[in-house]
Amino acid sequence: MTEPIALPVQRRPGQTLHHVWAPKLGRTLLFTRAEQLHLWVMIEAHPGVTRYCERPSSGKPGRPCPQADFWALREGAPVWLRLVDTSQDCEGVADPLVQVISTGELQRHRHWITNWLSLLPYLSSASPLSLKPLQAEVLDFVGPQARLVDVEHQFARTDPILVRTSVIACLHEGSLVSPDLQSAPWHLGIELRRGPRGPRGWTHAPQ
Repeated sequence: MTEPIALPVQRRPGQTLHHVWAPKLGRTLLFTRAEQLHLWVMIEAHPGVTRYCERPSSGKPGRPCPQADFWALREGAPVWLRLVDTSQDCEGVADPLVQVISTGELQRHRHWITNWLSLLPYLSSASPLSLKPLQAEVLDFVGPQARLVDVEHQFARTDPILVRTSVIACLHEGSLVSPDLQSAPWHLGIELRRGPRGPRGWTHAPQ
């Protein structure tokens, strides 16, 4: 299938512009609303999403895309995502191809979003290829379950930033999961579990 292309960002005078690095896309993204930034976190941190596009457009006047804030390839299937302010606004979207997400729904995942806003920058400064051997060692140590502090203690002779980045990379790809990220800030006591590549639901809910 042909992926959509991102429309240029349109910024009103005085509007805050959010710049983020997208590890899955390998480029910088721009958003004008905090809600768009938060939905981007949900998309980027979802292991089942392999590709996505902000402000999607077909680039072909005769073949318009559905009106959406994002397009994503999730579990191999395309999905269009549109932000609305309230759950009542969801009822006004009749396009069956579009999944509507209210800002209230994003608020319910505030811990997850806040955590990943602080974790994703680790992935912007590390080479994925150079991390793979350490990720494999981390996965072997975690086994069915371990705490972050246990991992960092086990690899105390390795650069702690590389160890932590390896853990985050495993969480990002879904080889590790941590239900604690849904309910509490990132901390050394969080529980890590070996997991499937990732859950099949839209939100990365605890298993």
